[in-house]
Amino acid sequence: MTQKTITARALQIGQRLDLKGLERSDQFSTHPVAFRTSSGGTAVLFRHGAAVFFGMTPVEEEDLIRGLGRRIIEPLTERESETVEITVAAEGEDTVGVSGIGLKSLTPERLLLAAEALALSVSLGHDERRLSQAFDKIEPIAVSLHRRKLPAGFRSDLLAQIGEALLLQQRLAGRVELADKPEVLWDHPELERLWIKLTEEFDLATRARAISQKLEVVRETADTLSDLLATRTSHRLEIYIIGLILLEVLIGLYDRVIK
Repeated sequence: MTQKTITARALQIGQRLDLKGLERSDQFSTHPVAFRTSSGGTAVLFRHGAAVFFGMTPVEEEDLIRGLGRRIIEPLTERESETVEITVAAEGEDTVGVSGIGLKSLTPERLLLAAEALALSVSLGHDERRLSQAFDKIEPIAVSLHRRKLPAGFRSDLLAQIGEALLLQQRLAGRVELADKPEVLWDHPELERLWIKLTEEFDLATRARAISQKLEVVRETADTLSDLLATRTSHRLEIYIIGLILLEVLIGLYDRVIK
């Protein structure tokens, strides 16, 4: 049995990719944007900031990334990455396991499905890392709230933590829903088994649920902080108003005494 092996590498290169108007004569997919390269490799670009490369050298990958320029929204200095070996055997069948991915052929639709799974995996990995950092900040906040005290620190620091939670929530809301089938499956339903194998091997559904649950904790903490800050601000305003009223009364009494 003749076999061929290529390397597939997925990178989370930014928070988002602006793919609007990105058209190439050699592309074979629009959502995501996928095209063959001059060296014989394949690149697949996703709006949620991931890029997947098949059969390309690191130098070729970086050249392509640099070529995207301003289309990379909030480029990442620390990229999430995942690499797998893809074995092609015409006489075999599509398989997914710890040793890599086995495909009957390198048809565009099979490459797109593999790219979808890899892109989601690195995007989830990026979110998992950001959530872990958010949880490190939440722990001292939870301890302070348990002691019935507002967290120590400036108001701006607390607002920054709230903002981080909201950004995380917005990012996850923009993620491609795992419940939705990749567009390629609508035209190639015979590959649905391959997609199921890919999602199971990369544990995509479980990881997405875990992120959603953790994100809910972050959001609830942000809501609690917002309410507490609003209450504290309201109390301060009440004190200021009472102070102004007392000052007005004192001024009135002073005027009467002087007269």
